[in-house]
Amino acid sequence: MKYKVMSTTHPPGHGKDQEPLWFPKLTGSSCVDLDEMCKILSARSTASRADIYLVIYGLEQLIPELLAEGKTVKLGGIGSFRLHAKVEPAKRKDDVSAKNIKELRLSFRPGTRIKNALKKVSFKKVK
Repeated sequence: MKYKVMSTTHPPGHGKDQEPLWFPKLTGSSCVDLDEMCKILSARSTASRADIYLVIYGLEQLIPELLAEGKTVKLGGIGSFRLHAKVEPAKRKDDVSAKNIKELRLSFRPGTRIKNALKKVSFKKVK
């Protein structure tokens, strides 16, 4: 994985004469779309691209349904999806209603295989 060196300025009130802070920023990120993933998986298995697409499309439909039922969706070694709510508290118990739920947030927790694979990522500095 490639990275480049970037700098940042200090927050206001910390003085203009202070040295900048430096940090690595990941670069070279490109997107792999569903069609490309289906092509790769098809080449690695006996399933056709259409079969793989059908399964992924089915998951795309099923996962939101299961999450809306309050379930955690675990996809084996890939990981699990779960909903969390951003809420606004009330001063009295009787004042709590669905209106206190301001936003749903989706969290993903990667599975052990993915976590372990990411631990093996190496980094290369680029200009």
